[in-house]
Amino acid sequence: MSSVLFLVDDKSPLIHYDSTWLVGNSWDDPLADQYFRGTFQTSNVTGSVATFSFNGTAFWIYGAKRTNHGTYTVTVDGASFAGNTGLSNTNLFQQVLFNQSGLTQKLHTVSLTNTATQSLYVDIDMVVWQTEFNETQLVTETVDDADPRFQYQQLAWNTNPVNVNLFNNGTGHSTSVSDASVTLIFSADSVSIFGTTGPSNGLYTVSLDSQQAAQYNATTYLTFYEVMLYHADNLGPGQHQLTITNLPETNGQTLNIDYALLTSSSTASSSGSPVGSSTPSDPSSVNIVSGSSALGSGAIAGIVVAVGIALLTSAAAFFFYRRWKSAQAASQDLYRIHTPQRPPENTNMGASSTVETRSDASLIRQDALSQGTSQGTSWQSYQQASYDSQSAPRTAHGRHAPSSSMPTVDEVIMSPATQSPFDDPGNSRRPLPEAPGTRQNIFQLPVPDDSMGIPKSTSLQRRASAQSGSATIGDIPPPPDYLQATR
Repeated sequence: MSSVLFLVDDKSPLIHYDSTWLVGNSWDDPLADQYFRGTFQTSNVTGSVATFSFNGTAFWIYGAKRTNHGTYTVTVDGASFAGNTGLSNTNLFQQVLFNQSGLTQKLHTVSLTNTATQSLYVDIDMVVWQTEFNETQLVTETVDDADPRFQYQQLAWNTNPVNVNLFNNGTGHSTSVSDASVTLIFSADSVSIFGTTGPSNGLYTVSLDSQQAAQYNATTYLTFYEVMLYHADNLGPGQHQLTITNLPETNGQTLNIDYALLTSSSTASSSGSPVGSSTPSDPSSVNIVSGSSALGSGAIAGIVVAVGIALLTSAAAFFFYRRWKSAQAASQDLYRIHTPQRPPENTNMGASSTVETRSDASLIRQDALSQGTSQGTSWQSYQQASYDSQSAPRTAHGRHAPSSSMPTVDEVIMSPATQSPFDDPGNSRRPLPEAPGTRQNIFQLPVPDDSMGIPKSTSLQRRASAQSGSATIGDIPPPPDYLQATR
């Protein structure tokens, strides 16, 4: 023997409510989201009744216990069970309002009646019942609406119901034609039909194996998907035939078919999912057959596509980020490259808008030149001293007269305080610190030449002067290699 639980939500047409019951919603009740799937049926009218039938051995009625709820009576196959109450000092949801087990495996009818006064409420959230099967191993199979086992009346059905993307597997069949029918031919011990309920859905009938047809109403205040429209079990071996017929009360009311769930023994079915076989004392301890018990293939496909798109987007973003970083690094390297300057024949001051000086020393500029000479010197250092325009008197022609304190080129070369401009790797010029109040315009400084009475020293004189000092040209560090400067 195997036990299977079937869950029926409050909005299923399998539960019949009289006209005094109202649909619970978040507009009237801020705690509506605490109910299963956020829906429930409620009544505060004394004597209001809700009824359902099932084939099984046990059942559970779920609802809420709240501060404004009262008493109710449950009747099972004509036997009444009074004294039940939904009153609670704190609001409790998805609670068992009544249950009974140990019933004989057969068709049972259950009703719940509100017996409270003073407009106290009772509500129904969902119903669960348990059915026994003779087989020990059971499997379930999902039969999509497009399966050839569904035989639709020609020209009366279409495959484009409203919001078909919300149907299981993204497919569905719909009809608004009166008396349009669909027949499902199958071999299984249990069958459940799923579709929609909503304001545009209406009455329909279901007949099984030529038995008398039962009528149901799929009209609800909002549209709900994957709702159980019909269920039957313990059908026995062999082939079965189920026929559903649309009976709209007004023009435009439709009947929508989504899919079917078949439960059968593992030997009678070659495909499907296994069903729990234990006998529970509580419905939470076993797999429940419900319209939303698992993700449909359409939902799974949507999740896979979304994950794939997210991965591709991340990879593309990482690729372009690496390209951007490489371009930025290349741009920075370009501006760090300094080509060694070749000195002109007549060395002059660099064309800079301002120069920075120390208190006693002017800007020193040094360029490296590789020009092999007959004397064997591979490079020479050219430096030019700047002059203090404030200490140099002007001549009658407006020119600056040379100052007696102005250092010569040789003195500048041999000065031990002079620092090499190559101390900073990769930078052939290093600016000297600026002395306060000594920023001057380079174009206001005199350029020494023969016309100012300052004779130019020849290279031989410079070499002789350098050799007579305490330092030699060899003590001056060579210019950096170009390749090293660009690294």
